[in-house]
Amino acid sequence: MFTKNNLRITIEANKKVVNFLDVTLDLTTEKFKPYLKPTTTPLYVHSKSNHPPCIKKNIPEAINKRLSEISSDEETFKKARAPYQEALQKSGYSYTLKFTPPQQQSPESATSKRKRQRNIIWFNPPFSKNVQTNIGREFRNLIENCFPPNHRLRKLFNKNNVKLSYSCSPNIKQIIDRHNKTILKQNTTPDEKTPTPKLCNCREPNKCPLTGQCLVKEVVYQATITTAESKETYVGLTATEFKTRWRNHQMSFKHEGKRNDTELSKHLWRLKDEKKNFAISWKILAKAKSYSNLTKRCNLCNTEKFYILYKPDMATLNRRNELVYQLAGTGASFSLNSIASSMTNHKLTHVYYYCCLSLNFVTIMLPMYLIPSDYSVYGI
Repeated sequence: MFTKNNLRITIEANKKVVNFLDVTLDLTTEKFKPYLKPTTTPLYVHSKSNHPPCIKKNIPEAINKRLSEISSDEETFKKARAPYQEALQKSGYSYTLKFTPPQQQSPESATSKRKRQRNIIWFNPPFSKNVQTNIGREFRNLIENCFPPNHRLRKLFNKNNVKLSYSCSPNIKQIIDRHNKTILKQNTTPDEKTPTPKLCNCREPNKCPLTGQCLVKEVVYQATITTAESKETYVGLTATEFKTRWRNHQMSFKHEGKRNDTELSKHLWRLKDEKKNFAISWKILAKAKSYSNLTKRCNLCNTEKFYILYKPDMATLNRRNELVYQLAGTGASFSLNSIASSMTNHKLTHVYYYCCLSLNFVTIMLPMYLIPSDYSVYGI
């Protein structure tokens, strides 16, 4: 296999000096030092770039810490620091690299250190130098004003477990690449386009629950239950094909043992118990991306929460404690970033309004939708 792909394995034995990643290990002198490839030139974010201040502040400190950790002594550190110091100066930093030996932690202190971790809720607004408002201070003030010391949710929303950390705005390259990708996609000829995925596989298309779109993925959907006296609505989501989720709903409608699976199934079984005739219809409300390890956020979940909170007439069967349970169970998925996808849908691109509306959503709107019985979710 290696010969076919013009690859070969080279083994070097009995070596006394080895370069591993960014460290050179010398078995003869029992010392180690930083290693740079001959063609490598260090390059760092400039001190005047539009990055959060904490990132720029930590860059030289992180470099100093790493160089100290991979230098066996101060003399080795001084010999190796020149290219890194020069790169920092070119990037506008006045920081002077100094050898700081790593502190050795005693076994006693390691065992006695507190290990319990708080469940932190993070708010990550995009940073921009053009925004003059101190978002961090306004954020802290909102938390203090909306959750005072005597508030029942104070132990969940306070300065110790609700924190702010700025995220980086897209750079020019990312903006141009995104724009070019959109333009190229619009200008592709029909022959160059990829085949359109199949949207329905129903044997009888006229009975498709979504009129020919039952195979769509990553959607927020609405079910409408109509009787002679009333009409109720339910909002749900699915990251997989809608038809898979629809079949699960059908199972809960047919088997009484699953009647409590969702608020929708509970309502339908109540109608069955009352022997009322009903009709149910389905439609797609929105499409959004599901959870991503890159963003650590589920826009699909956030879009569903948006409809339940801000469009209650479209989700009359959904209970408000579903939102509270999601917050307690998923932590960051329904965090202070939860309105982000909704802000995008409504074209609110201004950073300041984005941050303020996000804060109002969580600290003001959430308590309004909590009823006393809902606090039991938190054990209050």
